[in-house]
Amino acid sequence: MSKLTSLLIVLFAAAAADAAERRIPFWPDAVPAAIQAEVDGQAALESVRALGRFHRVHGSPGYAAAAGWVREQALAAGMRDAVVEHFPSDGNTRYAHFRSYLGWDARSARLDEVSPQLRPVARFPELPVALADYSQNADVKATLVSVGGGAAAADYEGRDVKGKLVLASGPLPLVHKLAVEERGALGILSDYPNQTTAWSGDDPDLVRWGHLSPYQTKNSFAFMLSKRQANGYRARLAAAEQVTLHAVVQARMTPAALDVVSATIPGTDPSAGEVVLTAHLCHQSAGANDNASGSAAILQVARALNRAIQSGAIARPRLTIRFLWTPEIAGSQAWLASHPEIKIVGGIHMDMVGALLGATHSTFHLSRTAQTLPHVLNDIGKAFFDEISKASAQYAERGGDAYAGFAAPGGSRDVFLGDMRAVELGSDHEVFQAAGWGVPMLYFHDWPDTTIHTNKDQPENLDATKLGRVTYLGAGIAYTLAALPDNEAARLLTLARYDGEQELAQARLRMALGDDPRDGALAVREALAMQRARLRTVAQRWPATAKVADAWADQLTTQTVSLPAASAGAGDARVPVPAAAIRGPLNVYYYDHFNATLAERNISAGSLPAMPELTEGDAELILYEAMNLADGKRSIAEIRDILTGRYAAVPQALIATHFDRLARAGIVSWR
Repeated sequence: MSKLTSLLIVLFAAAAADAAERRIPFWPDAVPAAIQAEVDGQAALESVRALGRFHRVHGSPGYAAAAGWVREQALAAGMRDAVVEHFPSDGNTRYAHFRSYLGWDARSARLDEVSPQLRPVARFPELPVALADYSQNADVKATLVSVGGGAAAADYEGRDVKGKLVLASGPLPLVHKLAVEERGALGILSDYPNQTTAWSGDDPDLVRWGHLSPYQTKNSFAFMLSKRQANGYRARLAAAEQVTLHAVVQARMTPAALDVVSATIPGTDPSAGEVVLTAHLCHQSAGANDNASGSAAILQVARALNRAIQSGAIARPRLTIRFLWTPEIAGSQAWLASHPEIKIVGGIHMDMVGALLGATHSTFHLSRTAQTLPHVLNDIGKAFFDEISKASAQYAERGGDAYAGFAAPGGSRDVFLGDMRAVELGSDHEVFQAAGWGVPMLYFHDWPDTTIHTNKDQPENLDATKLGRVTYLGAGIAYTLAALPDNEAARLLTLARYDGEQELAQARLRMALGDDPRDGALAVREALAMQRARLRTVAQRWPATAKVADAWADQLTTQTVSLPAASAGAGDARVPVPAAAIRGPLNVYYYDHFNATLAERNISAGSLPAMPELTEGDAELILYEAMNLADGKRSIAEIRDILTGRYAAVPQALIATHFDRLARAGIVSWR
């Protein structure tokens, strides 16, 4: 037995002992205890209530007011550098390849039925979601026509919509293009269901938040109706009843700003880099879980850590901890493009983190970093996640000390129901981890949530206990990455190696039981590669561990796996090279750079091949990660093999066609 193997066994045993003796294996108990003592889930819930008063649409007065409130709270929490940064959002300014869109100033809107009945239908701002974002001034009286989905030309066959209002259930920008821009309709009534879950349609009185295009300066307007309202009108129109409505809108699209609130807990070594916690501040009022909850949670993280540091209970971190409250995705892109001087080591994004299970049917998920960015953050996250899960289960099942079970006064006593899972897309962490930025991020989120993007996403559906648990989780992870001393880092290194060995065992099982020997071998190869990369993130952050980390990584390098030959035609040696302007994801909120570029060039790039073996979400993630791997050195075949090993079997045709299409749009070239 080699000395290194013997050392590994000893350290694994020490890690197991530490896990039994300590709350968190790599911290003396005094540190997590000091953080927990400052966490206040009820205060976080009160912040949710305060933010819920603002209708927080990107580039709107409501968003600006919410940003001002957050800055005041950050200053009160001791972050003296709290500031609102204003990034132009005028439809022209670009942040890397992303083109900003216009802001929106909405004052009031009303929709009334005037014939055959006289009654109100919708009011804004009394019901904030009643008026679709980016609607504009109007005062029209017209009859109503139902056009089904309204998103296809066939929906308008035999229907004259010119000078009328249309009732449609399709995506608003597409309905607007076909009905208003091309056929002369005056405006839209919509019940477009923009989120789908197992509970979709169960509540006929949900009114969903809707959006017209923030780039189309000729927008008319759209009112959002509940399913009950919309179906009532459909039934009346089907019975040949003529319905006349009066719509009055005072709103306009206007140049504005993407406002980002930024504040820091300064570290002792400004050159060491920063740890970032982000939450998107935007969305409809109340937008309690999505995403006043995440915004309130990172504010509470800042308060808790600052208080613990100021009291001397914990040491000031070596790395600066930065907090960012952004307009979703677009604000993160603008901030990153505007601050190339800031070195971010890693971070956490919180988007929907406070929901009661019984009210929203959602559970908590901690998504790991992208598989193209293996990082010790995942191991740190797992340690804190396991602690909360165990403590909450013990309390729920046995009673006793509510504080030890992380249960807040006035909050629930439920188990912390959730999981750790592979990376998922859909919020600001997608920007930070994308090609060009490359910041490893954990993602906290509740899903599914039956109230998301509706009038019923209200504070009463949230839980002070859960908000406190998530705050502790985020504070512990961020503080560890920023402040763990070298003399404790060896334990973290051991834990990372232990977790990596478990993942390697799963890859070996895939190789043993899978149908494709080559794909199974790729799984083992990539598990080894990710484990080496993860160990080196420990060595980079804590140099005292470098000798052992490098030795372990070298040992993993000697573990080779024999790859069966690739099938005929699977050796595409072309190397895609991204254009210099491409930094961040190709889709940024409302902006689709690929399709926008095709439209500018007036060309077609063809379609992706049908991939029945991949869900739409899986294919989206694979193509996102494919772009992250396109470094001007890897070939199509190499990218395909890496993704197959780290995710699941990926057809090379998908990767090749994807980059062919990007090349036609000038987003990549070929080496």
